[in-house]
Order: sequence, then structure tokens, then C-alpha cells
Amino acid sequence: MKITLLGTSGAEGWPGLFCRCAVCQVARTEGGKNRRTRSSALIDGVLKLDFPSDILQQVVQWNIDLLDMRAILFTHSHDDHLAATELQYAGPYFVPAPITQRLPLYGPVDAICKIKTTIDIDCLPFSLHVLEPREPVDIAGYMVTPVLAQHDPKTVCFNYMITDPNGATLLYATDTGWYEEETWRILEQNRFDGVVIECGKGPEEGGYAGHLSIGQLRALRARLLASGSLTETTPVAATHFPHLGGMLHDELDAALRPHGICAAYDGMEIDIPAS
Repeated sequence: MKITLLGTSGAEGWPGLFCRCAVCQVARTEGGKNRRTRSSALIDGVLKLDFPSDILQQVVQWNIDLLDMRAILFTHSHDDHLAATELQYAGPYFVPAPITQRLPLYGPVDAICKIKTTIDIDCLPFSLHVLEPREPVDIAGYMVTPVLAQHDPKTVCFNYMITDPNGATLLYATDTGWYEEETWRILEQNRFDGVVIECGKGPEEGGYAGHLSIGQLRALRARLLASGSLTETTPVAATHFPHLGGMLHDELDAALRPHGICAAYDGMEIDIPAS
């Protein structure tokens, strides 16, 4: 399995749209790994994870053809993960050659409802599918199991366990805070060959419980190691970074690397072999 991280910022992007803090100024002037778009990923070039407002920039920058996708999988309904209005551009008014094959869209109930109420789905080449927590589903040849994230009590938010046809299993975990015990029990019964997980609070402890800090991310990896869900060599990449933490990419990576975690960046590719 190869996962490409197309966007690795928090909801506001990096540099933040209206921000002049020091790290945003570096991102504006120097670019590179400190310039981040909203959360988005791609598995093996065919399974799309989330669809943010930066999707046009991402597909142009990384030369992606969305018609090559076999499915799009949404984690939750927040705008930085699901920009529903962008889906309308698959419609007949914007595509001269009609798209005849329907692209399946999967996600929690709130995400699917958002799509239905935002755009005229009947005019678009999509099919909608509601996923339920803990119920595995075959999506484009991948076995996908949603687990409940601890992110926003007002909406259903999923993390995903994704197994490819060769048996490699990825835990894709944006967004979430510290898991409730029910989710922990599920995760600790599984073995992961790779993990992509949010670090939405950066170095900040306390505050909003729906994201993880660097300290919590270290503790999370340690707990998965203790349960046998990971090994010391399992690749773990942190994503969904905030600029408000005041740490540039190299500083984030230096804080995480000693604990077996790398700081992801836009365009990063991770090869996940089956165990």
C-alpha cells in the first residue's frame, strides 16, 4: 500500500488565511514543507480520503486525475475535510463530455447528509453510501472499517482501518482526540502496518479535547505498542498540524522522531508493506 499525503495542515491552512505569526511568515516566504494545505490523502492512486477546499490546488500540484478514483471516503463533515460545493464541478454544466460512471462516495451519516443538502446530487455522477461504526465494508477492493473518533460530539466522526488486497493495514486517524475505551478495545485487537494520525494541537497541552498534542501522540503510540498493534518499526506519520503551535516542520519532526513518529508534509509518500 502506498499512501500519499496531499494536505497536512489544520483547518485554517498554513500559512493561515489571515495570520501574520512568525511561522506563517516563514511559510509564505520560504514555502517548502512549512506550506501546508488542508487534510487530504490518496491510497494507491485510486482511493481518495477526504475532499477539502484545497482540492484543486492538490490535484494540479500532484498531477492527479479524479476520474481515476474508484471511491472517495470522508472522515467527517467539517469543511476542511468535506468541501461539498467542489463536487458540483463534476456536473454537466462544467464537463463537456458527460461522466457516465458513478463514483461512490462513502462516509458517516452527517457527511452524506451534508452532500445531499448542499448540492443537487441527482445531477451528478456520484452514488452515496452511509457507513456505520465497526462495520467492515469492501470499498474498491479495500476492506474499510470505520471506528469512532473523539473529535466533535455534534457530528459523527470516523477514523478508518483500511486493509489492501495484499493484507497491509493502515490506521488513518484524522481528526481525533484521545479515544474512548470502546475505540481503544477495537484498535488494540488489530495489527497495523502503518499509521497516519493527527497532531492538531501541536505542542499545546489541554484546551480542545478533539485533537491530539505531541505528548498525547507519543502516549498513543506507546499504548498501541504495548498492545501489540504496532512494532517499533511500524511507520507512524503525524499530520493535521496547526500553525498556532509556533513550531516549523523541522522542529515538529525533531520533537516526534525520538518517539518513532515522523512529521508529515504535503506530497509525502509512505510505503506500507504487509506484515
